[in-house]
Amino acid sequence: MPAASASQRCGERWPKAMRPSPIISLVAGSSGSLKNWMPGWTGSRGRLSQISPKRSRQQIHGLLRLQRQGRPVANVVLPYVNTYQARRKKYAYYRRHGVRLRIAGEIGSPEFLKSYQEIHNRFEQSERPRPGIIPGSLAELIARYRGTPEWTQLKPSTRKDYEKFLQPLEDDFGMALVSELDRAAVRLVRDRYAFRPGRKEGDDPIPSPRRANKTVSMLSILMSYAIEIGMRSDNPALRPKRLKTGPGYRAWTREEIQTFLREKPQFRLPLLLALGTGQRGIDQIAMTWSAFDGDVIEVVQEKTGAKVWIPCHPELKIVLERELTLRTADTILTYIPGRPWELGQFQSAVSKAIRSAGLKGIVWHGLRATAASWLAEMGCTEREIMAITGHTTAASVSAYVRHAEQKTRAVNAIAKLSNRALEQQQEKRGVTNIFKQGRKSD
Repeated sequence: MPAASASQRCGERWPKAMRPSPIISLVAGSSGSLKNWMPGWTGSRGRLSQISPKRSRQQIHGLLRLQRQGRPVANVVLPYVNTYQARRKKYAYYRRHGVRLRIAGEIGSPEFLKSYQEIHNRFEQSERPRPGIIPGSLAELIARYRGTPEWTQLKPSTRKDYEKFLQPLEDDFGMALVSELDRAAVRLVRDRYAFRPGRKEGDDPIPSPRRANKTVSMLSILMSYAIEIGMRSDNPALRPKRLKTGPGYRAWTREEIQTFLREKPQFRLPLLLALGTGQRGIDQIAMTWSAFDGDVIEVVQEKTGAKVWIPCHPELKIVLERELTLRTADTILTYIPGRPWELGQFQSAVSKAIRSAGLKGIVWHGLRATAASWLAEMGCTEREIMAITGHTTAASVSAYVRHAEQKTRAVNAIAKLSNRALEQQQEKRGVTNIFKQGRKSD
């Protein structure tokens, strides 16, 4: 019986679903150069083998045949490598846990091997628990999730938002075993964050249903990751019962806007920019003069990456044209002349300005709701509002449209009722509408 080939031997080691891609012929340097770029590999009589290779069901192996001067010199198993050919050129990708990353450099070159090792080490380190963490605990799962490529690919603002829920989970439930989490435990976690302590000692707890719901959403993300790495087989935090929340950020009234402008005139430009564009605070402070052409402002939203093209309201256009002659920085809004706002500075400044103006129950983000509400009251459709605000789903703006339509129908209903009451009064007094009388005689 002929000896089994390297690819056949590799196929016997792993389940059929995880067999490697076809053999890839490579042109590389000597086996010594491979060892320099790939620690943990050793060579013997021209052949290279990995020291203590891991053998798990989640590995995808690509069998790479290195060639030197047209003759094969080694058979090397590089975990998680897949290759694809397009336009007569081969490309290699590192695929693991549902993530696909391009390996730089020509296949088999030192640059290729260095790129592979960097990507591989990143995944390996993310799966290695920190010292002092209980294996299989929620703290270990969170530590590994923070080291994944998915985490690094998130926008900084999204990672910062996630940390608001990851850190409390790690502090309060880090010792709990992931395998023991069930639906009852998920409910306990939700209820744990459903209230905040009162502002002062002895005050009643403050309801925080949004915080509780978002914490469960974060727990669901962690459990999905736990399934991918084999720590669980199901997600008990998937689609739990949510706590009811309020209507969200309240839109500012016209009286509140006038009060704020009167008390804080230095914030006139930021307020007009918020009302005229309907953008988030993080996008307002990032707007640049180069994105304003005199009639239109172009915005690339930080949260969604969407590019929004917004024609300027005449009042906003007048203010921007005046400020353009006084510009001291690339950004439209500045903390002090020549210095752009940082997000934390801006949020703190506008919050203090709102409070010092004597306004309560509103936040700066409510101006985004105000802009959407005004558009809806002018008869704009959901898609038209989304074109300005950059919302990605109709459900996000449908509430504004429904509220505006309700107000319009209510006004029409009362108008009809008033007209009917007037007609009844006229009939009692013996006053008859001449047009009606004429139609009857006809």
